Amino acid sequence: MKIIEIDKKKFKISDNKIFILEQPNPNEIYIKTSFLINVKLQNEDFYNYLQEIKQSSRISKKNILSEYTKFSVKKELEIKNEKNDCLLFAERISLNNPNYDKKASVFSVFMGKKSKKFGTSDSDNSYIARQLRNHKLKSDPQHNYQVNPNIGDAYSMIPYNIPTDGKMCPYHAASVIFKDNNTNITLEADAGIKTNKPIFDMYSVDDQEYSFYKSHMNTYLQHKLDKDSTVKTELLPTVLHLEKSYKPKIENNETKSKTTNTQTRVSLRRSSRLNKTMKKSPSPVISIKENIMC
Repeated sequence: MKIIEIDKKKFKISDNKIFILEQPNPNEIYIKTSFLINVKLQNEDFYNYLQEIKQSSRISKKNILSEYTKFSVKKELEIKNEKNDCLLFAERISLNNPNYDKKASVFSVFMGKKSKKFGTSDSDNSYIARQLRNHKLKSDPQHNYQVNPNIGDAYSMIPYNIPTDGKMCPYHAASVIFKDNNTNITLEADAGIKTNKPIFDMYSVDDQEYSFYKSHMNTYLQHKLDKDSTVKTELLPTVLHLEKSYKPKIENNETKSKTTNTQTRVSLRRSSRLNKTMKKSPSPVISIKENIMC
């Protein structure tokens, strides 16, 4: 993918020019008209939640956008009262079910011969990130840049130490809806923007500059100081590949306390895509005297 300019506006364009996103924070996506059938076949259930937006008749035939059809999401996928819940939104997109709100985790992270559910608790999420950091990243330093979820899977970014003071989101999640070669197209909840519509984005898996990691790293970057408070060390976040592993339970097992499910989700789902209020705050500085996860 790369950045292009159209009529003095910046756009992201995917590898084979199938998808275009106006910058920044687009609520709409341009899909090359001649590839609409191919795109629909990639993820037909999600494609049915897109609605076409009529483009201006003033667009010149010389303008590249004249070759594209413009879409937004239908009202069912608009974000209502869970603006901070990017994981719940990612789960709904992965399942193509805008009403999903169950306690069960939709995603798992596979670590060699074992896997672990993602989103059940901050401590479990920390454990997953720590295992990848201590093993995968040592053998594959490029892992964070090259995470490549399938359609229906998701990205997630976890800070080195999940904060408890509310000054930083504990993670971010984004589901992949389409692909164009080495470009992944996502749809994400964004608590930092005053809109009830989710944000389209695209990330490269072969160009570090446009990777998911590079796009969100600064938001989740932390530091620690040495004993003399003179040397500051960067604590880098970790990117996870969240694989869709959800299997619906039989109806009898699903009719558990609705209150318990709601309370659990409120306590665990505290993330946002790129909260601008949080971004303005300095990165947390963690004393080396504290218990630093490793």
